Amino acid sequence: MQSDFACIITVYKEVDIVWPLVRSLLAQHYPHFHIYLVADNVEKVIPPLEDTRLTILQTPTPLHSKVASVQYVLTQMKGHHSHVAIFDPDNLVPSHFLAVLDRYHSLGYSAVQGKRIAKNMDSTYAALDAMGEYFYDYTVRLVPFTLGSSSVIAGSGMSVRKDLYELSIALEMQELKRKGVVVAEDKALQLLLVNKGRRIAYAPDAIIFDEKVASFDQVSRQRSRWLNSYFRHSRDVLKTLLSGIAKMDWNRLWFAITTLMPPLFILVFCSVCLLLIFLLTEPALSLMLALSLVGFAVGFILILILNHTPTQVMQALPKVPLFIMGQVAGLLKIKKANKDFLATSHKEIMEINEVWEKRKHEFDHVARWKEQ
Repeated sequence: MQSDFACIITVYKEVDIVWPLVRSLLAQHYPHFHIYLVADNVEKVIPPLEDTRLTILQTPTPLHSKVASVQYVLTQMKGHHSHVAIFDPDNLVPSHFLAVLDRYHSLGYSAVQGKRIAKNMDSTYAALDAMGEYFYDYTVRLVPFTLGSSSVIAGSGMSVRKDLYELSIALEMQELKRKGVVVAEDKALQLLLVNKGRRIAYAPDAIIFDEKVASFDQVSRQRSRWLNSYFRHSRDVLKTLLSGIAKMDWNRLWFAITTLMPPLFILVFCSVCLLLIFLLTEPALSLMLALSLVGFAVGFILILILNHTPTQVMQALPKVPLFIMGQVAGLLKIKKANKDFLATSHKEIMEINEVWEKRKHEFDHVARWKEQ
């Protein structure tokens, strides 16, 4: 039985960026889907196209929350959808995207994460952001799934069985009422899935283009939100780790280890601090730590190469300290994410045809889809 996708796109304030994504979804070589565009804090949405497969919903009052927007659209859905596919307004997908997701669902996976790829790489910060995406795509999605555990969810470009997604959003709405803001509903969703014994699949041939940050301020705002979510969910992940050990559950165990790994800049910063301390107290340990840092750097570059990172991104390696500074600035503003979900603005308006024709050669190593 084929999946019936409810494709949900949440828009906050900015609506112009979303139409290329809508057009790319309408061009899918897959028949069973409906697009739900929910606009929050937008005065009036005037669509440049009309299609029976598109429903536009405007929230009656500003919600200032992605979770609340999703909950709103879940209550307004038409038809009996089997799965929910989540998109950010700046995303773009080639015509095979939904067909690939359906293939994984037909194998029994309740949740599938696609391969997120940078849509824009023309600025220093965008290239550095893309570099991080290539690294994490390999280490927390491809490798865990290949080893029999679960891929980490990225927040967009994913599909989840509708009943499980509704359960997760209902729980996050309770969190929203208690704390006033939910900064990373995807982290809660993936924990719920893994704790229920579900294995999250990774689909490297389900390509989704995602806009990368293009300035220091955007890095700071985005990382502040992500760091807040990391520390907020660490206790729950630790419980999953202990549960995995107690139940001898490989999926829970490896997934928890993967998601408990601190952000790279924190690991590197702490390692450098220890190196300086040991240099004065334990020279032998400082040498071992220095060699470990060199090994990490070599491993980082090797992973980028293994994941077929474009030359344009690799050339930004010497400028990594700029991105680290932005992450440190985000860490200093981490408490702000408890009161504000820190939406990132979007500027790169592109059509899927121009992007795909220019970039599809990058994915020959995962080109298992059937062109139609």
